[in-house]
Amino acid sequence: MTVVPLDPASPASHAVGIDFDQTLVAHDDGWQDGRIYGKPIPGAMESLHALNKVRSVFIMTARPRCYHPAVAGWLREHSGLETLVDEDPERAYWQGDSLLVTNKKLGAAVYIDDRAIRFTGDWISALAQARHAIGLPPAAGRPVCPSPAAGPALAPQTDFARRFPDRC
Repeated sequence: MTVVPLDPASPASHAVGIDFDQTLVAHDDGWQDGRIYGKPIPGAMESLHALNKVRSVFIMTARPRCYHPAVAGWLREHSGLETLVDEDPERAYWQGDSLLVTNKKLGAAVYIDDRAIRFTGDWISALAQARHAIGLPPAAGRPVCPSPAAGPALAPQTDFARRFPDRC
């Protein structure tokens, strides 16, 4: 894993991004129309406190903006930390003492998310993991580099090779 030390010249190095649903809050009874009814996942609040002591922390959610105040309230209630709803449409980074609730993927030293695939520079592996995560069967073999005469009707595996020839 890449180490991202705190660097005054890099605003992204100052923050940690954490997904909200299924990372901080459990949903044992499903989505429930956007209501926040779950309890904190064990260890989540202690981890928020530990990370908030050393870096700025923002909470990402794909929930519509009308739910962001409820997310902030849930975080405040369960963590005791000050929270803020992101109202800045131009924000690219977060450097603050309170937890920021946002629907943007801001610059960060690291992200914690239940649905992430760690990219290590190998798209073959990343694609295989993505296919598995979305319920597709493994692709048959590695992508094959197309010949220069290959037309536009390429299979998805060869289309990958065409778009990323340096990976073949």
